[in-house]
Amino acid sequence: MRPSSPFLHPSKKEQVEATQGRRRRAVSISGLTSPPSCFSGWLWCKPDLGGSELLISDISVSREVGMPDLSQDIIVDILSRLPLKSVCRFRCVSKSWFNLTTEPHFINTHLNRHRKKQKIILSSNNSLFSLDPEAPIDDDMLPLEIDFPLKNHPNTEWVHMFGSCNGLVCIMPQPEAFFIFNPTTRESLRVPDCPRPSHICPPEPQEVMFHHAYSFGYAPSIDDYKFVKVAYGCMVLIFSLKSSSWKRVQDFPYKHCLEKSGTTLNGAVHWLCRRLEVGGTCVIAAFDLAQEKFSDLPPPESVTDYKRFTTGVLRGCLCLLHQHDRRHSFWIMNKYGVKESWTMIMITDSYSSISLKPLCYWKDTKILLARSWKQLLLCNPNDGTCKNFLGNGLPDKFCADVYVECLVSPNLWFRRNSRLRLAPITVLYTFLLLVHMNYLLLVTELSKFLTKKSN
Repeated sequence: MRPSSPFLHPSKKEQVEATQGRRRRAVSISGLTSPPSCFSGWLWCKPDLGGSELLISDISVSREVGMPDLSQDIIVDILSRLPLKSVCRFRCVSKSWFNLTTEPHFINTHLNRHRKKQKIILSSNNSLFSLDPEAPIDDDMLPLEIDFPLKNHPNTEWVHMFGSCNGLVCIMPQPEAFFIFNPTTRESLRVPDCPRPSHICPPEPQEVMFHHAYSFGYAPSIDDYKFVKVAYGCMVLIFSLKSSSWKRVQDFPYKHCLEKSGTTLNGAVHWLCRRLEVGGTCVIAAFDLAQEKFSDLPPPESVTDYKRFTTGVLRGCLCLLHQHDRRHSFWIMNKYGVKESWTMIMITDSYSSISLKPLCYWKDTKILLARSWKQLLLCNPNDGTCKNFLGNGLPDKFCADVYVECLVSPNLWFRRNSRLRLAPITVLYTFLLLVHMNYLLLVTELSKFLTKKSN
């Protein structure tokens, strides 16, 4: 028998040493302070999506490695598939990557690829929380507190929410103080105070429970976010982020309660109302944010009382939750605007509260609902049964909505408008600078001429 010795297996030892050498040359994840010589632009990271180490070059890779230069389209495709936190880290790689990830095209591409990964935002007493419904059970689905404008102000008591769209949420931390807020990046834009109109139309007291109603949405056809205020029950006022201005449009042409903020879908805000004529039927009032006009959508036949309703959106479909006799019927409009596409889901469990709001699908099987300011429920659409959603640390009372993590900035249009306003000033400044330089040149030449003549 031959004795056991490492020197009797040179090929295996050499293979181990070669592997370790390649790893050292490929840059250790524990951290080099300088890039390897074969890379002119480099990044070594471990993505959040779990797993293997990843090496990306933003400029060029030498022929020694044998990889061709990556085009900008390929880099955009790779980065747009990563989680938002990873993208924010990669902005520090180089100036070119920072500019690339702040372009509107990249922001929209990243948003469209991660639109289905929705999170829950909870507003409570002087607090905002984020909850990931798809988090592992080991994390106990703990809500994470979010910083927001006027959080530590003494007048901030309850944070109201009036709609979420493309990762932006409209919040009101103080009375009549509205902000368009990105919960992920913490960027915000305060909506200017609405100018008081010269005349108002007082509402019918028996029809309107609140003086004002608010909503927020996006018009894709004109690439503009708009904040909608229905004042005194009938005046429709709109603030456009693109133009940074208020305007008044047609009055609200329906009987309504407007207890809830409208639901935004397909570039329109929706409320369940009744037509103004005597014996008018219930309709879903759709206010088109681009054309700034109202149109009617048909509700299900069984919905006859517009005062008991909750609208929402599930997987891009308009939905409606209506209560009768302590039972709730849940409706989904599978094809937008088509009355025959309404599908009913009967919730068999009895709830005394009329406040049930659909939020999103949980793991593609159950519907997550918010109930009566204090509870999250999981509804099985197959049999209509509900159970409590497991989550620790939820506030005692809260409002709930959904949002997606995105890079959309509420200040983007403000920056564009500022550049447009500064452009004429810049041109004027450049013109005056040239005049001044020519004047100095003329004075210098004249001085030289007079000096020569005097000599």
